[in-house]
Amino acid sequence: MKKIVFAIGYVLLTVTGFTQSSYNYDDFFYYRHFLYLRTPSVLLSAAGYKAAAGDTAEAIKLIKQAAVKNMYDTGYITYNPRIKFVTKTPHWLMIKAIIDSNQQAFSDPEKMQVLTSDIDNFWKLYDQIGKPGADKLLMNNYIMKGSQGLRTFYEVRMGLRVTNIIETVNKRRKYFESIRPATQHLYTFKPRMIDAAKKLKALYPDAIFPPTTFTIGTFGAFGTADGGSGQLIGAEFVCDTNTVVKDELNDWEKTVISDTSKILGILIHELIHIEQQTTPSNTLLGKAINEGAADFITQLVLGYNLNSRIHDYGNAHENELRDKFKKQMDGEATDDWLYNGIAAKNGAPGDLGYFMGFKICEAYYNKAVDKKQAVKDILTIPDFKKFLEQSGYFTSLGN
Repeated sequence: MKKIVFAIGYVLLTVTGFTQSSYNYDDFFYYRHFLYLRTPSVLLSAAGYKAAAGDTAEAIKLIKQAAVKNMYDTGYITYNPRIKFVTKTPHWLMIKAIIDSNQQAFSDPEKMQVLTSDIDNFWKLYDQIGKPGADKLLMNNYIMKGSQGLRTFYEVRMGLRVTNIIETVNKRRKYFESIRPATQHLYTFKPRMIDAAKKLKALYPDAIFPPTTFTIGTFGAFGTADGGSGQLIGAEFVCDTNTVVKDELNDWEKTVISDTSKILGILIHELIHIEQQTTPSNTLLGKAINEGAADFITQLVLGYNLNSRIHDYGNAHENELRDKFKKQMDGEATDDWLYNGIAAKNGAPGDLGYFMGFKICEAYYNKAVDKKQAVKDILTIPDFKKFLEQSGYFTSLGN
């Protein structure tokens, strides 16, 4: 039988009739858990696996490595059942001190980083996408030479495959070429972002401002704070309505792409998610309030509503939406309310959970005498059901 040699990272498996002749577990673990990305979320995930295997010493080492990667939220550790054991060890004081120091470093809105270098790198490689060797080229010169934000986005929203980027681009060549100028001018938003960040700081003095990273990816998310590397923005959603070519886009993509005039609202919305210190919740109520809170406080900062289209419908149908939401809010099913884009039924837009969460936060804020304290309360909700009751939202509508 012919001998075949497979290379998985640096792990060499020599197979003769599927008989293994050599194996290195450390190399396998390194590549299996994507440790080469060196992002906080990858390191913490690997720490969880090490802890589950009983290797707490290696888990603590990985947690420390994550902390020094500009981690700014202890919740990534304290709410993780696999690694929160570290909070009961002598190592926790040092780890927490590192994270607290990172928070302090990000506390000044004037020093907020707005990174667009990954977009510059993408366009340098653009003409090579689709040619032989493009996967290796993108991995080496885009992902691995990119920012921590890009590597985190690659992990949490790009499926950990550069072939996903290649496929996204090759199916939408005309679209990508039409948005190129708009994406290359995103750096001009930095002064306006800093101005908005200063307004947020005035509303919420505990606010922090980790980096905002613009990347180009796979239509995985317009913006996300997942992964703990600041707010990550998928610039492939950004266009100029006068020049954009939509022929190659599917219905969902046509709906979610956005003119640059709306970008500031999206940036502040994602920044609010970073500020949130609410208790984790899988219920529709908790998720809707978190999303609605980001929209509501964004409106306080910018003076306009980020999702006016949803609110036009919501305000006209508020009573029926309120009744339906009340029946479903304690469950974990969100398909009718959140992240359903164009899944409109009977003329209703998607994402109406944002509207419901907004109205609950608005009711709470309007009742409050101390408005600054109300903003803090909205960002630090310990109990969503109690917050709903305190808002008086349902009773204000006569139910």
